Amino acid sequence: FVREGAEEAGRSFDDILIQAAAPAFISDDLEAAREQVRWFPALVSNHVVDLLKRYDAQDLPKALTDYIKARDHYDYAEHAQRGAAHADFVPDDVIDRFCVIGTVDQSRKRIEELIDVGVDQFNLYLMVEKPEAVIKKYGEAIIPMFS
Repeated sequence: FVREGAEEAGRSFDDILIQAAAPAFISDDLEAAREQVRWFPALVSNHVVDLLKRYDAQDLPKALTDYIKARDHYDYAEHAQRGAAHADFVPDDVIDRFCVIGTVDQSRKRIEELIDVGVDQFNLYLMVEKPEAVIKKYGEAIIPMFS
């Protein structure tokens, strides 16, 4: 879509920077990391619901339309909050695709995967426990690998 839009606007795709924005959490305990960021795919489900109002489900990635089938509500009083009850429908594999979590090495690998598909910038969402610790780990162990 981005390449087509650039061409239609008379711009070079190479001049466009692609940013990924997602929560990040570093931990040796993958289950605990998932619980820190489960809110994010639940939040994204609101956008998927909006897309389904405008487009035929067959024209959207099946991975997006499938995971929201288990969604029964979204409570804006818990919007973007860790532990939000409405996020219980989000399966672990969706969290793993939408977020950058795990050990330093797993996080670094995930960022490399994003770079490989064309991402130029990565924006960390830090609505997690001890966000300062995540920033510190990124500064010490992850960012230097990409400098």
